[in-house]
Amino acid sequence: MSEQDVADRMVQLLSDLLELAPEDIDPEVPLSAYGIDSVTSTWLAGELTSWCGIPLERELLLGRPSVVEAAEDVMEVVRRQPERNRV
Repeated sequence: MSEQDVADRMVQLLSDLLELAPEDIDPEVPLSAYGIDSVTSTWLAGELTSWCGIPLERELLLGRPSVVEAAEDVMEVVRRQPERNRV
């Protein structure tokens, strides 16, 4: 899993939630510009947790302004869990 994988998954989740085409979601635009708030960030964190298998807090997404930066933070959490990343 890479930062790009996480960003791609986030874009797909946002696309589904917001009923926008994935190409209409700019990963550099602040999440707040898409209406992401505490409720939607909780949902998004839950979806990402299910996807990557590592518990993620909504604050991880609320504190970051864009998909790209949130993906960096998610990967930082993933890297701290090396036993889950072994192939």
